[in-house]
Amino acid sequence: MRCVLAGVDGSAESATAALWAADEASLRGVALRLVTVVASGDSSQAWSVVRSAGELCRREHRKIDSAEDVVHGFPPDALALESVDAQLLVVGSRGRGAVAETLLGSVSRAVAERASCPVVVVPQRRTSFALGPVVLGVADPPFDSAAVSFAFAEAALRDTPLLVVHVWRPVPGRQFRTAPASMARLSTVDEARTDLTVNLADWTAKYPNVQLGTDVRYGNPAEELSLAASSAQLLVLGHHSRVLGFGSVARSVLHRADCPVVIVGETHHGEDLDFAEEGRRADE
Repeated sequence: MRCVLAGVDGSAESATAALWAADEASLRGVALRLVTVVASGDSSQAWSVVRSAGELCRREHRKIDSAEDVVHGFPPDALALESVDAQLLVVGSRGRGAVAETLLGSVSRAVAERASCPVVVVPQRRTSFALGPVVLGVADPPFDSAAVSFAFAEAALRDTPLLVVHVWRPVPGRQFRTAPASMARLSTVDEARTDLTVNLADWTAKYPNVQLGTDVRYGNPAEELSLAASSAQLLVLGHHSRVLGFGSVARSVLHRADCPVVIVGETHHGEDLDFAEEGRRADE
C-alpha cells in the first residue's frame, strides 16, 4: 500500500506534522516517508533536518517502517511529484518559508491541484488528536464524492463518529417579504438538513457501522466549520466544492482550525480510501 508522506523543514510545526504522520502510518499499517525539499546547492543541512525528524518519529513508534529523503526543487512541485506514491501528504500549518507556507499562500491552489493524494495540514498548537469525530464540510449537493468517501473511510478506520456539516448562507432577496427573516432562515435550514440526509444515503449504506451526525449551520462558513471541528480528529474539505473550494473559505479554515485539515480533490487517487471498509467486510 502507499506510504504516508510528510514534508519537514526543521520547524516545530513540521515536527508536530511528522509525529502526526507517524501516528497515521502506524494506524494504517503502512510505511512513513519523510522528505525535506531544498531548492539547490548543498543538502547536508537538509539531511540533518530530515534524519532528526525520523529519529523523533521512531522514538514514538519503535516498530514503524520509516525512510528519510532529500529532494530538490520548488516545494509544491517537488512534493506533488513525491505524492504519487503516497496515500496522504502531511505538512505543518506553518514552516520556515518552505513547505507549509506555500500551501497556505498564493500557490495553495496549485499545490492541491497537483498533489496526487489528499493533503493534510496539521496545526502546531495541538499535539493530541486521539479523540473526537471526523468532521466533513460540504456545500450544496451534489457533494464532492472523493471527500465524502475519504471522510467515511477515515471515520471507519478510527471507529469514531462522522459529523457532516453544511453551513448555509442567506442569498440577499431570496426570503419571502411577508415572512419574518428568522422564519425564512429556519425553513431553509430545515430543508438543507433534509437534503443533507438524503444525499448521504448511499454512503451510509456502504458504511453502516459509521455513526453519522448532520449539522446545518447558519453563518460564516470558515468560522462555523472551525467551531464544529474544535474537538475533531480531522476536518475534511473537498477541493472542488462550489462553496468550500480551495479558495478564501478553505484558506481561512486552515488558519483557524485546531485540528488537522484534509483537502481532498476529485483527481486524487482513491484506491486506498476504502481500505477500512474492505477490511471490515473481510472480517465478517
